[in-house]
Amino acid sequence: MSKKLHKVLAVNPGARYFGVAVFTESELDYWGIKNINVTDSKRKERKIKTLISALIERYETDTLAIKRLHRLRSSKLLNQLVSSIKQVAKRKGLKIYQYSIKDLKAFFSPEKRRNKRKLSEIVALKHPSLLHELNKEKHNENPYHIRVFEAVALGTVCLHQLDKN
Repeated sequence: MSKKLHKVLAVNPGARYFGVAVFTESELDYWGIKNINVTDSKRKERKIKTLISALIERYETDTLAIKRLHRLRSSKLLNQLVSSIKQVAKRKGLKIYQYSIKDLKAFFSPEKRRNKRKLSEIVALKHPSLLHELNKEKHNENPYHIRVFEAVALGTVCLHQLDKN
């Protein structure tokens, strides 16, 4: 009997845009930023549900890895959006794993305290296709693509956990 391939959709949610990454095993199949340029919260929620559904169907993912929000750095709207993403994943039969930024930093650099930019550098070294985005990000005053690096980190940590189980 052959081992089932893990297909992970990793999502780093935000109220205006979110980072996504899709993995088949350790292969990074897709990554990007999804803009949610809608101000009405109900329309925003519908748009996110549509985007997540489309990614799940297109890449035939079986697992969702999503960032666990920090309770002090979140909002009611963002919590609702995360809940909506998880509802879509659950409805489509995906396993759901959540990781905090602290979990990601501990996985990628357990011996040292790291900030998000350093985490991005470590992730880009592991996935060289992200090096171009990393170089662009270094020149941005307001981190934009940091969400992509965190999404890739989420997927990587999730795959590691799935392989251990």
